[in-house]
Amino acid sequence: MATLGGPGGVGAGAVGPDVTISRSTFYSKARRDMGAWLIVVGILPLAIIVAVPFVWMYISSFKSPAEIVSREITWFPSEFHWTNYVQVWELANLVRAYFNSIVVAFFAVGSAVFTSAMCGFLFAKKNFWGKNALFIFILSTLMVPYFAIFIPSFFLYARFLGLKDTYISLILPFVFTPFGILITRQFLHSIPNELIDSATVDGAGDWKVFFYIIMPLAKPILAAIAILQFLSVFNEFLWPLVMIDSRDLFTLPLELRFISAAQYQHPGRILSGAVMGLTPIVIFFLIFQRHIVQGISMTGLKG
Repeated sequence: MATLGGPGGVGAGAVGPDVTISRSTFYSKARRDMGAWLIVVGILPLAIIVAVPFVWMYISSFKSPAEIVSREITWFPSEFHWTNYVQVWELANLVRAYFNSIVVAFFAVGSAVFTSAMCGFLFAKKNFWGKNALFIFILSTLMVPYFAIFIPSFFLYARFLGLKDTYISLILPFVFTPFGILITRQFLHSIPNELIDSATVDGAGDWKVFFYIIMPLAKPILAAIAILQFLSVFNEFLWPLVMIDSRDLFTLPLELRFISAAQYQHPGRILSGAVMGLTPIVIFFLIFQRHIVQGISMTGLKG
């Protein structure tokens, strides 16, 4: 039988190492693709279940009250009632509510990003007495139920500090985020210590290292923290409810509650207000969701 590659070749019926590697690569890729498809098939029904109420809300915001409360579910209105949105806009102070929510979110998110970066830098790159104990204490606050500290926090801000019915009472509880400190510390562990040592040898102090080295390199994880914190602060309802009395300081969730209470006989207006409040958040998340995934995926498992 003829051979391949001369006297030292292999028989024609034999399989070379390149062919074996190609087959192995093909089967490995096929398994990965099959796994990805199985995940998609498993998640798709759950995604549909979650999305259906939102789709119904958007469509029903154009319906008449009789169509909304009808026992027979209809997906499309017989006639589009655009007046639902017009009446909600005239009755509710949505512009002021948007402004209040954006102001609170801007300062709360900015503070949370700065404190997360600073604390993450300290816990990842600095050595000081009680470092591990302090870090464990901060992590332990993640396990404390929100309502366990809700009433003490109310008395602290309202009675002791006298901050009731002010912007600052809505900002201060969100200045620190233990989760942000955790993932920032994990991310900064991947930055070589030699980079910081070189800057220190060149005469850079801690603040210069922080602002000129740490902050630029930590942009992906800080962007993720900013987005997650913005969504949390912007959607917060219970804390503003107990801290704010003046309608001029109502955030968007409080204004939507006011619409719901005042327009309970007009479900179309309630749904229109919900759509007007939800749409900016949905758009914001769709635009920046890539940064959330990128930032958290880069934290790694070091530490």
